[in-house]
Amino acid sequence: MIVGLEGWCVRQAELTFAMARHAVVDLAQVFSTPPGTAEDRLPPAELERLRARLASGGMRLKARPDFAERLAELRRMYEPYVIALARYLALPLPPWIRAVERPDNWQTSAWDRVVRLPAREPTPADPPLRRGSEPEEHF
Repeated sequence: MIVGLEGWCVRQAELTFAMARHAVVDLAQVFSTPPGTAEDRLPPAELERLRARLASGGMRLKARPDFAERLAELRRMYEPYVIALARYLALPLPPWIRAVERPDNWQTSAWDRVVRLPAREPTPADPPLRRGSEPEEHF
């Protein structure tokens, strides 16, 4: 939102980014994990896929010649700390774009199989299933 989306509150996105970055840096200090390094988690080809996915979801993207550089600058402000915390806590960082679509954690629970909640009808915003595949279950 700060760098590339039109029609969103940039100031709110900047404040949210600042608070999240501050929290990550504080956690890194609490756990004594100095900033880490790793290979680029969002190489140019993946960035283009992400932009295409956002656009396909109806989000208008700003035409900025410095988009990739500005996004990389913002990422350098927090990713080293997130990488260090992920290593320390033995938690893998998620990819920027999912390889396989599945429900988010908040959309399901371990009780779903017991309770048998009614299935939600697909909407036009849902990604199409691959031919011959079934929706992946969460657990």
